[in-house]
Amino acid sequence: MNTTHKVAVSVLTLILVLGLPAHTVLADDDQGDDDRGGLRQAKVEARVEFRQEKKNIFEKFRERVGSRTAELKNFLGGGRAAIGSGTITAKTDTTLTVEKDGKSYLVNLGDKTQIRRRFWGKSDLSEFSVGNVVNVIGLWTDDTHTAINATLVRNVSIQKRFGVFFGDVKSLVTNGWVMSTKSGNRADQTVTVTSDTKFENRNGETITKADVVVGHKVRVRGLWDKTLNTVTEVTQVKDFSLPVQVEVKATVTPTP
Repeated sequence: MNTTHKVAVSVLTLILVLGLPAHTVLADDDQGDDDRGGLRQAKVEARVEFRQEKKNIFEKFRERVGSRTAELKNFLGGGRAAIGSGTITAKTDTTLTVEKDGKSYLVNLGDKTQIRRRFWGKSDLSEFSVGNVVNVIGLWTDDTHTAINATLVRNVSIQKRFGVFFGDVKSLVTNGWVMSTKSGNRADQTVTVTSDTKFENRNGETITKADVVVGHKVRVRGLWDKTLNTVTEVTQVKDFSLPVQVEVKATVTPTP
């Protein structure tokens, strides 16, 4: 194979690899040096066309990535949002206003928002009060980062599992009493009982609410609100001060 043939084969190979238009042709073998110059020019043009095509492909790819990024950002709004230990300052049927570090946030609640208590029991807005401390997870509605579409709201102020509280009755109130607790870190609790509350003395015998008076030592099973210091939905009260123990003193009669 002479030099001209080798050049022709090389150019043909380049044309096939680069995908040059089908009408690209090679010069005849017998056109000499002028044709070889033409082939060199064809190779240069092929390289230029290849580089331009590669640049065009890259530009299209970048445009697509940019478009997808914009769509994703639009879908996610301002990105993931999380507020830890924020305080409720207001609430409606579908929103909470939460303050954290001096900033106020609007928390939007939807059908898919999970609402939980301190120990992860299911809850609803009826249990929430202004002043409760909440954790919020969701997505910012926009780049201003002032409103959240919440996926989870956890009220850490409400313990909605039944707890047991021991203490002394300090005063009587309507439908219950105020009692101290054995925990030195816990304030006095206001206990509210109902007609469904079971009362018993230390022997397990049935008593009534009227039997519980100031100074009695009691055990209460019910629902504790950590912020409001209340115990509601009380299922059982046990009064350890009843029945009253009668001290019997032995009388010694001297022998005549």
